[in-house]
Amino acid sequence: MSQANAHAVIHTPRPDAAGTARASDLRGPFGKRAIRVGRLFGIEIGLDWSWVFIFLLITFSLAQGFAQGEHGWSTQQSWLAGILASLLFFASILLHEFGHSLTSQALGLPVRSITLFIFGGLARLSGEPKRPRDEFLIAAAGPLVSVVLGFLFLAAAALFPHDPPSVFGVACGWLGTINLVLAGFNLVPGFPLDGGRLMRAVVWHLTGNYERATYAASTTGSAFAFLMIGGGIFLALLGGALFNGLWLVFIGWFLLTAAQGSALQVTLQRELGGIPLAAAVEPLRPLVGARTPVGEVLESVVLGEGSRYFFVEDGGEVVGLVTLHQIRRVPVGERASTPVSAIMLERLDLTSIPKKASLWDAFQRMGEAGIAQIPVEEGGRLVGVLTRERLQAIMHNVRSLGGH
Repeated sequence: MSQANAHAVIHTPRPDAAGTARASDLRGPFGKRAIRVGRLFGIEIGLDWSWVFIFLLITFSLAQGFAQGEHGWSTQQSWLAGILASLLFFASILLHEFGHSLTSQALGLPVRSITLFIFGGLARLSGEPKRPRDEFLIAAAGPLVSVVLGFLFLAAAALFPHDPPSVFGVACGWLGTINLVLAGFNLVPGFPLDGGRLMRAVVWHLTGNYERATYAASTTGSAFAFLMIGGGIFLALLGGALFNGLWLVFIGWFLLTAAQGSALQVTLQRELGGIPLAAAVEPLRPLVGARTPVGEVLESVVLGEGSRYFFVEDGGEVVGLVTLHQIRRVPVGERASTPVSAIMLERLDLTSIPKKASLWDAFQRMGEAGIAQIPVEEGGRLVGVLTRERLQAIMHNVRSLGGH
C-alpha cells in the first residue's frame, strides 16, 4: 500500500459555524478537532480521526501479507509483525515531521502542532519562511530524516536471523524500504510535497519573486496530482487493482486540492494584505448583559434578530462571547434560569486580533482557529468584530474589481 506524506506550512480549515474557538484547539487538515497525544519540544502532537482508519487498514494489510508470505509464521506472529511495522511506520512519519519542525524552530519560525492523518503528517508552522534558504532547509529536513531512518532500519534488519526469518527482522526490512520510498515520493517537485517546497525555494532564489515561485510549484504539483488521478483510474478500471487504483485517486485528489490551495493562498495574500482590518471592523453587536437568561436572549436576539452569536458585557466591559454552540449545550428546561455568563467563552479564551492588522492576517487567524468571527482588540480592549460573512463579501468585491 502506498502512503503519501504531505508537509504543510499553513493550513486554513473552513471556519466552523459553531463560532469562536480557543486558540489552543488542535485541528487536523480537514478542520476537525484532532485527538491530542502530547507535547514534545514545545510542539503539540495530535491524531486526526482519519488516522485511526488508515492505521487499522495498514495493520490489517501488513498482517495479511505476512501471513500469506513464505515466512511460515503463525497468525499471532503475522499480526505481531503487522502491528509492530505499522506503529513504527507512523513513528517514522512523526519523525519526518519533526525533521521539518525542529529545523523550522532552529531558524526562528515556531511550530504550533504536528498532526498525523490519513495521508501522512502535517506540521503547522506559525508563518511562512522569510528567505529561500530557510524554505529549502525546512523542506529538505523531512526527506533527509526518512532516508536516514530507511538505512538504519535496513541495517537493523541485517542483524536479525533470516533462517528462520525473525519478526523484527522482517518488520525492519519493510520499514527500511518504505522510508526510502517515502523520501522519494516526497521529493517529487510539486506542492504540497517537500520536493515542491524545494522547487519553490530554488525558483524564489533565482527570481526573487515568492509569488511566482509558489505558482510554479503549485502548477507542477497539480500536474503530478492529475497524473496520479489518471493512473489510479486506469488501475481501478483496466488494471484489475481496484483498491490501489482508488487509493491513488484519493491521494491525487488531496494533492490537487492542496496544490491549488497554495496558489489561492498567495493570491489572497496579495489581495487582502493591503486592506487594513480597521476598515472592515463591525461594532460589538449584539451586546447582552451577563445576568440575562439564555432563554430571553434566545428569543429576542438569536431567533428574533437571526444572530448566530452575541457578546456579553458586565460593568461596561465585554467579558465574553456566546454562540449557538454554547446555547445548544443548555437543556431546554434550564434556559430560563441559566445566565449567559455561565455558558460564555470568557474574554481570555477568545481568539482575537489587533485592530492594526490586515485582512490577510485576520483571514489566516480565523482559518487556523476554525472560527466564524474574530473579536478585534485595541489597547487591551475589544473594540469590534470581523465576521466570516463580511470577510467573504469583501473578498468577492475584490475579485469583482479584478484586484484593488
